[in-house]
Amino acid sequence: MIIDVTKVQLIPGNGGVDCPGNGEHIDDNGILIECCCDECNYMMCCLEGTPEDICKTCTESKCPRGTNQSSR
Repeated sequence: MIIDVTKVQLIPGNGGVDCPGNGEHIDDNGILIECCCDECNYMMCCLEGTPEDICKTCTESKCPRGTNQSSR
C-alpha cells in the first residue's frame, strides 16, 4: 500500500482512474480529495502512453498492482 503525505492511499496504474488521489474522488466527509499526482513517485504508471506491461510486471513492494501481491 502506498500512502501519500496527505494520508491518501495511492493506487497507480490503469490511467489513474482507480487512485483516490487523482483529484476526482470524495472522502468520507463528502470533500473532494486534492490531486496528489504531482508529488506521486508513481505518476508515470498513470500517464497515457505508458505501456501496460510496465504495470503488470511492477516489482515495487508497496504497489498494490505489483507482481509481489497475491491478488490483483
